[in-house]
Amino acid sequence: QYQVAVEVLTAIQKGNRCLLTELCARFGKTIWSGAVFAESNAQIAIVASYVKTVFTSFEKDLTSFEQFADMVHVDTADANYQEKIDAALKDNKRVVAYLSLVNGGKRQERIEFLFNLTQQKMLIIDEADFGAHTLNQVQPLLDIIDETTYTIIMTGTNSERAASIWPIDYVTSVTYPELLMQKAITKDAEKV
Repeated sequence: QYQVAVEVLTAIQKGNRCLLTELCARFGKTIWSGAVFAESNAQIAIVASYVKTVFTSFEKDLTSFEQFADMVHVDTADANYQEKIDAALKDNKRVVAYLSLVNGGKRQERIEFLFNLTQQKMLIIDEADFGAHTLNQVQPLLDIIDETTYTIIMTGTNSERAASIWPIDYVTSVTYPELLMQKAITKDAEKV
């Protein structure tokens, strides 16, 4: 996780804005993306997914670690999400805003509110190969994202489909065998 986080943060510092991350099962994508957000200069992480269970997983995982304690989690499906986000930003807190990509009556309003905030933003598309690869779900984001937003497209499978309509600048991948090899290297290093 550490090595890929440094790789992605370095890619962002070099000007890459849309990054495809194909990270295998058991990699720890949620914690990894939280660490990338924490180490970036972004004030707002917009976690977008067509799969709504992603949001529960993110909040549970990120609130379990002290290093993410300065983050306020807000579901944009809540009636008062705008007030929660404004209050958190006023208190100099970082915001993790959860945005469903399911096409509903308030989706566009939520997208416009989030992307019209003046703070630096990081868009994290999780489970990008499930629904978040179709124009119906993603076009409103593509229309509003500007060159200052960092976009991380995360998937564990089918990266070709996940990236099919995004303007990818950078790609990184970790396969399950690579993960197992790194685990073995780490265990061997602990013995020394």
